Amino acid sequence: MRIEYRGGKTYLDQVPYLEKILKRFGMADAKAAQTPLPTGYKPELFDGTATAALQSQYQSVIGSLLYLRLRTHPNLAFAVTQIVKFTHNPSEEHLLKTRHILCYLAGMCKYTLVYDGRSDAGLYIYCDSSYGDDRSDADCRCQSMQGYFFSLVNASVKWHSKMQTLISMSSTVAEYIALSDCAHDCAWYKILFSELGKPMPYIPIYGDSYGAIFNTQNPITQKGIKHIEIHYHYI
Repeated sequence: MRIEYRGGKTYLDQVPYLEKILKRFGMADAKAAQTPLPTGYKPELFDGTATAALQSQYQSVIGSLLYLRLRTHPNLAFAVTQIVKFTHNPSEEHLLKTRHILCYLAGMCKYTLVYDGRSDAGLYIYCDSSYGDDRSDADCRCQSMQGYFFSLVNASVKWHSKMQTLISMSSTVAEYIALSDCAHDCAWYKILFSELGKPMPYIPIYGDSYGAIFNTQNPITQKGIKHIEIHYHYI
């Protein structure tokens, strides 16, 4: 990881590491893809048995992608979360999608996270959720995906993408759960900045579900969310 300070800005990237893995997997000259995964792609379980060679190759690529996702690439959060579920029994099609992610990375190899300390941009949180569109679970449960990222001085400082454990009954419930999980990390950041001598009276969280936002602002629990486990009302 490289960290540079220039003109009041901090630059954070893993360009040398990314170039190294693209070369290792033979993708250094790959044609750039526009998105981490093909639009509308829904991964499904492999009903066969992966060979040892395929499994080893798949795990090697996944390990490299996970390292990038966790350190400097919030744009990989959703895509890597989708394909890491098949590490123990991948198919050729799953391996092909990891190569698609590498093609995407080849097109943005020089990209960097830029934190502009002079911008006076505070901490902002953006949160979203799908509704029952993940069908890769072995028990055939239609679960929802959620994700959020924290932006400080115009660049991401935290990002998250995962499948919800609770089966949502509506898109409002899925979004409400995502907002509540997001609020846990938000509370931690309030404590951190207070300890640093920079207390924040509030931190804005942006969501796009009117129903979920209404339920967070209303102190009376609504009929449509009374069945939700109590810890999801943290928001």
